[in-house]
Amino acid sequence: MPHKILTIAGSDTLAGGGLQADLATFSEYGYFGLSVTTAIVTVTPNDFQIFPIAEAIVSAQLDSALALDDIVAIKVGFLPTPAIVRLVAEKLRQVSVPIIVDPVMVFKETSDVDAQNIAVSLRTELLPLATIITPNLREAEILTGQKITTYAGMAEAARQLTTFGVRQVLLKGGALLAGDNAVDVLFDGTATNYLEQAMIPVTQMYHNGAGCTLSASLAANLGQSSDALTAARDAKDFVWQGIAHGVALNQNFDVGNVWQGARRANL
Repeated sequence: MPHKILTIAGSDTLAGGGLQADLATFSEYGYFGLSVTTAIVTVTPNDFQIFPIAEAIVSAQLDSALALDDIVAIKVGFLPTPAIVRLVAEKLRQVSVPIIVDPVMVFKETSDVDAQNIAVSLRTELLPLATIITPNLREAEILTGQKITTYAGMAEAARQLTTFGVRQVLLKGGALLAGDNAVDVLFDGTATNYLEQAMIPVTQMYHNGAGCTLSASLAANLGQSSDALTAARDAKDFVWQGIAHGVALNQNFDVGNVWQGARRANL
């Protein structure tokens, strides 16, 4: 019987990110995926909307999922309000498995989404419970209050994030500096590792779900008792394959899904 793994995240109607990408990624690693829906997100060529789920419903979902045994890891994605951040943190204080937090506060389609208020709740309530967090550059800037413009700045931001109680940080560099490689920084509380991989040429199509897929892959690896460095390298490669083989949803919409590309690459 496969082990269980839980995602607490928003629902992405396009299925490239959110809990849909998480569940698909878990399946690729041989897990039975469980989900708690925190919001429903819809995207069209002209609109982007977030519909938070009522706290009572989120709470009931959490009670249902956490009553099960054999959950080996928990991935936390988009939490749309400070109240839901606090609710999730309260429930997760009772668990003792790896907790992977993707602190989603900004989206490609929008400016910051109530990011500062959510950041306060993340710092004080959820980050102290996290085994590892996976912010992108903008999320790390919001959480630390510092502008990041260099790889040395990434390393310092990752170190600073551990002062909030999180044990390890995988900071996604994206296209921080012009060059041939995409560089992420992993700080494990002591050592800093720079994870480099060849940059995939950018097309007009943006790829939906890279961050969600990365953190879900990381959760799957940590659920198998991999160390953080091994898990991060595998997750980074999984996402690279997904971007390289991304599935176009709509040529007029310029959207592609990452996890579907990773799946088609038979990872």
